[in-house]
Amino acid sequence: MTAPVRRRLVLAAAALALGGAAALPQPAQARPAPAPASATTPQAARAGHSYLRFTKGSDPQNSRLSFVVAQTDGSGHTTSRTVGRWRAGSGNGSKDSCAPFAGWLPDGTYPVKAFYEHHDGGPHGVNGIAWYIGDHRCPSGRMRTDLFIHSEMLPSGAAGRSEPYRWDGDSDYRSNGCIKLKPSDIRALRAMQAAYPAPHTLYVS
Repeated sequence: MTAPVRRRLVLAAAALALGGAAALPQPAQARPAPAPASATTPQAARAGHSYLRFTKGSDPQNSRLSFVVAQTDGSGHTTSRTVGRWRAGSGNGSKDSCAPFAGWLPDGTYPVKAFYEHHDGGPHGVNGIAWYIGDHRCPSGRMRTDLFIHSEMLPSGAAGRSEPYRWDGDSDYRSNGCIKLKPSDIRALRAMQAAYPAPHTLYVS
Protein backbone atom coordinates (compact mmCIF):
# COMPACT_ATOMS: atom_id res chain seq x y z
CA MET A 1 0.00 0.00 0.00
CA THR A 2 1.35 3.35 -0.93
CA ALA A 3 1.78 6.19 1.57
CA PRO A 4 -0.90 8.46 0.00
CA VAL A 5 -3.52 5.69 0.06
CA ARG A 6 -2.64 4.78 3.70
CA ARG A 7 -3.03 8.44 4.71
CA ARG A 8 -6.48 8.70 3.08
CA LEU A 9 -7.69 5.59 4.94
CA VAL A 10 -6.44 6.93 8.28
CA LEU A 11 -8.25 10.24 7.74
CA ALA A 12 -11.46 8.42 6.83
CA ALA A 13 -11.33 6.29 9.96
CA ALA A 14 -10.76 9.37 12.14
CA ALA A 15 -13.75 11.09 10.58
CA LEU A 16 -16.03 8.14 11.31
CA ALA A 17 -14.75 7.92 14.87
CA LEU A 18 -15.65 11.58 15.46
CA GLY A 19 -19.09 11.13 13.90
CA GLY A 20 -18.27 13.64 11.28
CA ALA A 21 -18.06 13.46 7.57
CA ALA A 22 -14.59 14.70 6.85
CA ALA A 23 -14.03 14.97 3.15
CA LEU A 24 -11.34 12.87 1.72
CA PRO A 25 -8.55 14.83 0.03
CA GLN A 26 -9.22 15.04 -3.69
CA PRO A 27 -6.54 14.88 -6.34
CA ALA A 28 -5.59 18.25 -7.75
CA GLN A 29 -7.56 19.25 -10.84
CA ALA A 30 -5.67 20.42 -13.90
CA ARG A 31 -6.26 24.08 -14.67
CA PRO A 32 -7.96 24.75 -18.01
CA ALA A 33 -5.53 25.84 -20.70
CA PRO A 34 -5.69 29.57 -21.46
CA ALA A 35 -7.48 30.49 -24.65
CA PRO A 36 -5.08 31.12 -27.54
CA ALA A 37 -4.40 34.75 -28.30
CA SER A 38 -6.15 36.18 -31.32
CA ALA A 39 -4.15 35.92 -34.54
CA THR A 40 -5.38 39.34 -35.63
CA THR A 41 -2.81 41.95 -34.71
CA PRO A 42 -2.74 45.60 -35.73
CA GLN A 43 -0.03 44.68 -38.22
CA ALA A 44 -2.11 41.83 -39.66
CA ALA A 45 -5.16 44.06 -39.93
CA ARG A 46 -3.13 46.59 -41.91
CA ALA A 47 -1.32 44.06 -44.08
CA GLY A 48 -1.25 44.89 -47.75
CA HIS A 49 0.63 45.00 -51.00
CA SER A 50 1.22 47.39 -53.86
CA TYR A 51 1.06 47.17 -57.62
CA LEU A 52 1.57 49.34 -60.71
CA ARG A 53 -1.08 50.23 -63.27
CA PHE A 54 -0.40 51.65 -66.74
CA THR A 55 -3.51 53.30 -68.14
CA LYS A 56 -3.39 54.03 -71.85
CA GLY A 57 -4.51 57.43 -73.03
CA SER A 58 -5.51 58.65 -76.46
CA ASP A 59 -1.85 59.58 -77.01
CA PRO A 60 0.71 56.78 -76.40
CA GLN A 61 3.14 59.44 -75.12
CA ASN A 62 0.59 60.88 -72.72
CA SER A 63 -0.62 57.87 -70.74
CA ARG A 64 -0.44 57.36 -66.97
CA LEU A 65 1.48 55.10 -64.60
CA SER A 66 0.02 54.72 -61.09
CA PHE A 67 1.35 53.27 -57.84
CA VAL A 68 -1.53 51.61 -55.96
CA VAL A 69 -1.53 50.32 -52.38
CA ALA A 70 -4.06 47.64 -51.39
CA GLN A 71 -4.72 47.05 -47.68
CA THR A 72 -6.75 44.30 -46.03
CA ASP A 73 -8.40 44.82 -42.63
CA GLY A 74 -9.12 42.23 -39.93
CA SER A 75 -12.42 41.21 -41.54
CA GLY A 76 -10.77 40.46 -44.89
CA HIS A 77 -12.06 43.56 -46.66
CA THR A 78 -9.52 45.07 -49.09
CA THR A 79 -9.38 48.71 -50.07
CA SER A 80 -7.09 50.22 -52.70
CA ARG A 81 -5.78 53.75 -53.03
CA THR A 82 -3.54 55.42 -55.57
CA VAL A 83 -0.62 57.10 -53.82
CA GLY A 84 1.27 58.24 -56.93
CA ARG A 85 0.38 58.93 -60.56
CA TRP A 86 2.64 60.21 -63.34
CA ARG A 87 2.61 60.89 -67.05
CA ALA A 88 4.20 58.03 -68.97
CA GLY A 89 4.80 57.05 -72.56
CA SER A 90 5.02 53.69 -74.29
CA GLY A 91 6.12 53.09 -77.87
CA ASN A 92 6.95 55.60 -80.58
CA GLY A 93 3.36 56.69 -81.22
CA SER A 94 1.94 53.49 -82.68
CA LYS A 95 -1.09 51.92 -80.99
CA ASP A 96 -0.31 48.56 -82.59
CA SER A 97 0.68 46.55 -79.52
CA CYS A 98 2.14 43.84 -81.77
CA ALA A 99 4.54 46.18 -83.58
CA PRO A 100 8.03 45.28 -82.28
CA PHE A 101 10.15 48.23 -81.12
CA ALA A 102 7.32 50.62 -82.01
CA GLY A 103 3.89 49.89 -80.54
CA TRP A 104 2.78 50.54 -76.99
CA LEU A 105 2.53 47.68 -74.50
CA PRO A 106 -0.08 44.96 -75.01
CA ASP A 107 -2.87 44.87 -72.44
CA GLY A 108 -2.44 42.34 -69.67
CA THR A 109 -0.73 41.45 -66.42
CA TYR A 110 3.06 41.63 -66.15
CA PRO A 111 5.27 40.39 -63.31
CA VAL A 112 7.75 42.95 -62.03
CA LYS A 113 10.78 40.71 -62.24
CA ALA A 114 13.56 42.96 -60.99
CA PHE A 115 14.36 46.45 -59.79
CA TYR A 116 17.63 48.21 -60.64
CA GLU A 117 18.94 51.28 -58.88
CA HIS A 118 21.79 51.64 -61.40
CA HIS A 119 21.03 49.65 -64.53
CA ASP A 120 23.79 49.88 -67.15
CA GLY A 121 22.46 49.11 -70.60
CA GLY A 122 24.99 51.16 -72.53
CA PRO A 123 24.33 53.79 -75.22
CA HIS A 124 21.54 51.72 -76.81
CA GLY A 125 19.94 50.37 -73.67
CA VAL A 126 18.20 51.18 -70.39
CA ASN A 127 20.16 53.09 -67.78
CA GLY A 128 19.71 54.24 -64.21
CA ILE A 129 16.55 53.55 -62.18
CA ALA A 130 14.57 50.79 -63.88
CA TRP A 131 12.08 47.98 -63.35
CA TYR A 132 12.35 44.92 -65.58
CA ILE A 133 8.98 43.49 -66.62
CA GLY A 134 10.28 40.90 -69.09
CA ASP A 135 8.46 39.67 -72.18
CA HIS A 136 4.77 39.66 -73.08
CA ARG A 137 2.72 38.04 -75.82
CA CYS A 138 0.59 40.39 -77.93
CA PRO A 139 -2.82 39.42 -79.41
CA SER A 140 -1.28 38.04 -82.61
CA GLY A 141 0.96 35.72 -80.62
CA ARG A 142 4.13 37.74 -81.23
CA MET A 143 6.35 38.21 -78.20
CA ARG A 144 7.30 41.71 -77.15
CA THR A 145 10.65 41.35 -75.43
CA ASP A 146 13.02 43.10 -73.00
CA LEU A 147 10.42 45.44 -71.55
CA PHE A 148 11.27 47.92 -68.81
CA ILE A 149 9.94 50.89 -66.90
CA HIS A 150 12.70 53.48 -67.16
CA SER A 151 13.76 57.05 -67.93
CA GLU A 152 16.77 58.68 -69.61
CA MET A 153 19.79 59.10 -67.32
CA LEU A 154 23.26 57.78 -66.65
CA PRO A 155 23.60 54.46 -64.80
CA SER A 156 24.42 56.53 -61.70
CA GLY A 157 21.07 58.30 -61.96
CA ALA A 158 22.60 61.63 -62.91
CA ALA A 159 21.74 63.49 -66.10
CA GLY A 160 24.07 62.92 -69.03
CA ARG A 161 25.18 65.40 -71.67
CA SER A 162 23.60 63.68 -74.68
CA GLU A 163 21.06 61.06 -75.75
CA PRO A 164 20.09 58.61 -74.42
CA TYR A 165 21.33 59.81 -71.04
CA ARG A 166 19.61 63.21 -70.99
CA TRP A 167 15.91 64.09 -70.83
CA ASP A 168 15.15 66.85 -73.34
CA GLY A 169 11.37 67.14 -73.08
CA ASP A 170 8.15 65.55 -74.30
CA SER A 171 9.87 63.85 -77.22
CA ASP A 172 11.68 61.63 -74.76
CA TYR A 173 8.45 59.91 -73.73
CA ARG A 174 8.89 57.92 -76.95
CA SER A 175 10.36 54.42 -76.60
CA ASN A 176 10.71 51.06 -78.31
CA GLY A 177 7.70 49.85 -76.34
CA CYS A 178 8.90 50.26 -72.76
CA ILE A 179 7.15 52.53 -70.28
CA LYS A 180 9.07 55.81 -69.88
CA LEU A 181 8.85 58.50 -67.22
CA LYS A 182 10.82 61.71 -66.90
CA PRO A 183 13.69 61.55 -64.36
CA SER A 184 11.96 63.42 -61.53
CA ASP A 185 8.92 61.16 -61.83
CA ILE A 186 10.86 57.92 -61.89
CA ARG A 187 12.65 59.09 -58.74
CA ALA A 188 9.24 59.74 -57.16
CA LEU A 189 8.19 56.21 -58.16
CA ARG A 190 11.37 54.87 -56.54
CA ALA A 191 10.51 56.80 -53.35
CA MET A 192 7.05 55.20 -53.30
CA GLN A 193 8.64 51.77 -53.51
CA ALA A 194 10.82 52.64 -50.51
CA ALA A 195 7.82 53.85 -48.48
CA TYR A 196 5.44 50.97 -49.27
CA PRO A 197 5.74 47.25 -50.10
CA ALA A 198 7.56 46.82 -53.38
CA PRO A 199 5.20 46.19 -56.32
CA HIS A 200 5.40 42.76 -57.94
CA THR A 201 2.74 43.21 -60.62
CA LEU A 202 2.01 45.67 -63.42
CA TYR A 203 -1.46 45.89 -64.99
CA VAL A 204 -1.75 47.39 -68.47
CA SER A 205 -5.08 48.43 -69.94
